[in-house]
Amino acid sequence: MLRSSGTRFFGVSGSTTTGNPWEYWSAERIAQVAQCPVTSVQLVWPLVHRDLAKKGVATKNNQAAAIGTIAIETASTFMPVREAFWLTEEWRKANLRYYPWYGRSLIQLTWESNYDKCQKSTGYPVHDNPENAMEPEYAAGIFVWYWTVERPTIPMEADRKNWPEVRRLVQGGSDGLPRLTAICTTLLA
Repeated sequence: MLRSSGTRFFGVSGSTTTGNPWEYWSAERIAQVAQCPVTSVQLVWPLVHRDLAKKGVATKNNQAAAIGTIAIETASTFMPVREAFWLTEEWRKANLRYYPWYGRSLIQLTWESNYDKCQKSTGYPVHDNPENAMEPEYAAGIFVWYWTVERPTIPMEADRKNWPEVRRLVQGGSDGLPRLTAICTTLLA
């Protein structure tokens, strides 16, 4: 585990960041801007930040983009969620052709092949047991795996403040772009 003992990490833009998840914003500030529960931010953000730092992409812009993305992808819970979380497991089983490998986590890990790739890359047993993607520790790693391995240009686009491209790489379109832009712009102001 990374500690804020002065260790420094280099981001893609050459800027540095410490291993401190609260270097730029407090949990309360993140929760306020992202409109998410502060207790969820306190639990999840240090895990995501740690993994971003391990990959060398914990720049201020990447952190803002990650916070905005997590807020959007988790429906403002800042906790791992299930696809169609407002519906029942029976509904998902009957209606999702990729069941049981439906969307889970801080960023929707979907389809058996993606669960398999994620497990092989991270070592997290999410293909063996898809429910593991709901554990915050695994969810943070899944998020950063997607951010840096599955879509390796996201950190560069975040450093460029190219929020439309960050959103497209995550979501496939522009749904949620106004919110991502507002969160990033507010945090980086």
